[in-house]
Amino acid sequence: MKRLFFALWPSDATREKIIEFDDLLTDPRLKKVATKNLHVTLVFLGLLDEKQEQNIIKAANNIAASSINMRFDQLTLWQQKRGILCLTSTSQPKSLLTLVKQLQDSVSEQGIELEQRPYTAHITLARNLKQHPEINVEAIPWHSDKFVLVHSVSTDHGVDYQIIDSWPLATN
Repeated sequence: MKRLFFALWPSDATREKIIEFDDLLTDPRLKKVATKNLHVTLVFLGLLDEKQEQNIIKAANNIAASSINMRFDQLTLWQQKRGILCLTSTSQPKSLLTLVKQLQDSVSEQGIELEQRPYTAHITLARNLKQHPEINVEAIPWHSDKFVLVHSVSTDHGVDYQIIDSWPLATN
């Protein structure tokens, strides 16, 4: 069984901008996300066996969606989830929401149950935060011309995200 999710993976330049912002978070109690793991989750799949994984990959081959351009321009603290600090966006583009809906529908058609909460694009930066930090966010542009299937692997040194496959998004 593998713990899988669909995601948008940042370009190297975008990752560097996120890291620059992340470096402003200096509270030693924070459990920061490893910079190599920064991403935007599209659909969390959970634990899947090999047959389910192959079916999900086949279903993803049929996704037809446009490339995504957005800006992460606000810092959000989700207290109900162990104090998760995220970069979020005041505006989620239609192309993003269309891709998420297509993926959710494809996954549901495979008999896989998904979380039933509204989708919010976010980049998780850290956990274990009790209070919202007073830091100004300079908007970070994000462009995606593909989406990926990721395997979340637990190791002795934390979680490691490994890309299994990727699919192109049409240029707008």
